[in-house]
Amino acid sequence: MTTERRNLIAAISLTLAGFVLMFVLTAVVANLWYRLALFYVAMIPAAHLAVQLDWKSIFKVKLKHLELGLLAGVLLYVIGWVGVRLIQTLLPEVAADIDVTYGLLDSAPGWQVWPLLFWVITGEEIVFRLAVTLGFTDKLKLWGVALGAGSFALVHIPWGPPLLLVAALVFGGCWSLIAYKTRSFWAAFVAHVSWDLLVMFALPYA
Repeated sequence: MTTERRNLIAAISLTLAGFVLMFVLTAVVANLWYRLALFYVAMIPAAHLAVQLDWKSIFKVKLKHLELGLLAGVLLYVIGWVGVRLIQTLLPEVAADIDVTYGLLDSAPGWQVWPLLFWVITGEEIVFRLAVTLGFTDKLKLWGVALGAGSFALVHIPWGPPLLLVAALVFGGCWSLIAYKTRSFWAAFVAHVSWDLLVMFALPYA
């Protein structure tokens, strides 16, 4: 079996396993942050073992990737801000999901939000942007980016409101595209972290 075929099968398997695991954790772990943290405790080792990538090269820090990530994070924040304003104007009944989503994010107790946030983002990038997306794209090219975004959105179904699923698909697709083009952990990670910090703390949409 070729590496490309093995990675494709592994990406599909990780997607299905993640979907099932998230359903189970949603049923037994009430706090969202703890649930996500446990999810990635299981999924990161599985992703690393299942998908054959040049992990050493992927984790090598390059200034251009950090700069690209920061620029992308700010740009995606602006795109999201415009999107939220359009939704509030054109679809006010859908806009209620924004407050619901912020309510979920507020469930982290005190100081724990910081280590939990960075752990969860690290897990999302390793599992969905690297193992899953690159596992798909090595065989399917740009179609793999779309599948990686869909995989990321899929694990939000057990607990996320509909608007969050759309956000996971759109922004997850952008982070997957960055990972595909750069084959770098850091580019997509910085883009994701900077977007989250802006959305959750500095300049919330709601």
